[in-house]
Amino acid sequence: MFAAQPTPGTRTLLRDVARDRLRSEIISGRLRPGQRLDDDELAARLGCSRTPVREALADLDRLGLVELRANRYTRVAQPRDEDVLPALQALGLLFGGVVRTAVPTLRDRTRASLFRRLGILLDCMQEPGWMATAAAATPVYRTFINECGNPMLSAALGGTLDGLTFRLRNDRLHETLPWEHIRNGVVALRIAVDGRDGRLAERATWAVHLLPDPDRADTRVFDDDDPVRGRTGR
Repeated sequence: MFAAQPTPGTRTLLRDVARDRLRSEIISGRLRPGQRLDDDELAARLGCSRTPVREALADLDRLGLVELRANRYTRVAQPRDEDVLPALQALGLLFGGVVRTAVPTLRDRTRASLFRRLGILLDCMQEPGWMATAAAATPVYRTFINECGNPMLSAALGGTLDGLTFRLRNDRLHETLPWEHIRNGVVALRIAVDGRDGRLAERATWAVHLLPDPDRADTRVFDDDDPVRGRTGR
């Protein structure tokens, strides 16, 4: 129990704690996709009343981690095949500008750590399924969030990140996405981080997330002559 004796004026705090606890359980897999959620059971397990639990579930519904259907059911969201590409591209749109701004100003220690994390991500992308890649990618996103220098943006991106990456949990991820193209983008991002090149970092981020090159007039995502791919040595 995390709130044995709630006091007046602490309801918002209980809502936040319940939301963070449930979000952690969903992300970790303790609460499985499609699992039904009962307000009373959750309230008893978390040690609070139903009100903060309901408020927490409403927050998680807005993040895309929970599905609320009035008078029907409340359950953990179920990632769908058709959500993979939109979720990936949404991540790219959100993080492109953040990456461009953060990369030139990274502290040496952070830059070295990020360079290593991107190397780990490249290794994990060789493994089947989504688990290893997701585990390696999340710290990369978190680093950019922490380094963006805007606390309001950091707070907004932190919650959005969970909802979007959750939708990428798909056992056929390697079959449904052009993995070599994504890998080349990660290599280019690593080069950009090492060279403190914010513009290349943004273009690489867009390539990783299957968005058209922001420096090109056309809207094609894949192009054998793409300069980002060229920088990776392919």
